[in-house]
Amino acid sequence: MSRQKDWEEYENFLRDEELAEGTIRIYLRQAKLLTEELHGEPLTKEWMLLYRDRMERKKFSDATLNLHIIALNRYLKYISREDCMLKTRKIQKQRNLENVLSREEYQTMLRCARGTGRMKYYYIMKTMASTGIRVSELMYFTVESIGKNHIYVRNKGKSRDIYLPGRIQKELAGYCSLAGIREGIIFRGNGPRGITREAVYQMMQRMAAEAGIPRQKVHPHSFRHLFARTYMDYYGNIAELADILGHSSLETTRIYTACSVDEKRKRMEELGF
Repeated sequence: MSRQKDWEEYENFLRDEELAEGTIRIYLRQAKLLTEELHGEPLTKEWMLLYRDRMERKKFSDATLNLHIIALNRYLKYISREDCMLKTRKIQKQRNLENVLSREEYQTMLRCARGTGRMKYYYIMKTMASTGIRVSELMYFTVESIGKNHIYVRNKGKSRDIYLPGRIQKELAGYCSLAGIREGIIFRGNGPRGITREAVYQMMQRMAAEAGIPRQKVHPHSFRHLFARTYMDYYGNIAELADILGHSSLETTRIYTACSVDEKRKRMEELGF
């Protein structure tokens, strides 16, 4: 399956599965790497096990290795070679939440964005921190929707409501008025379509550098994490938070009840043994 037409058919198959654009790129890349490594050799389970060994020697993290295996398995299933599929590595669940942006660091980034006149950046960060949305859900914030108390979205094959606090509704309405955005998507890329995850990531990395915030703390999910931790600190209602974040399982939300390694160590020291 090395011809361009075949890859286009596989890409269309992945799109029909309603996968995210980033996921599709990863799945395509891993499938192409696999066929390149084969060099015309017959595809067997033994060969796939050796291929996994080669990937392991590249010292990927367990999570990255598993992502590659999942991508390969999707392709193998597509070509009806389930007999060659691989098992993912078991990973011990981590109950630590590290490198989370603090409220003070968030405020520093907001001041930096406002001080340099980057109001689009300012309101993207404010919107994400105020609502706990995923970056892919920014596209649902339209001029028409911000006058409502909630926005209905369909993302990753799931439907949910994003709740809008009155403060962010007013601030976004003011931003649209000042920026001359009269209809459609508020946060756009170069064209009429919504801003991409990659563009938001690059924007946040620039803002982190200028604001003096460690870059590893700043990524598109940082503000969702900040919202979730703050919500748990204030209300401690994990079921309610799961609903707001759009999680189908409380286990996914439970990470926000965890503390960092340093916090755990400090608590242990306070026991006085």
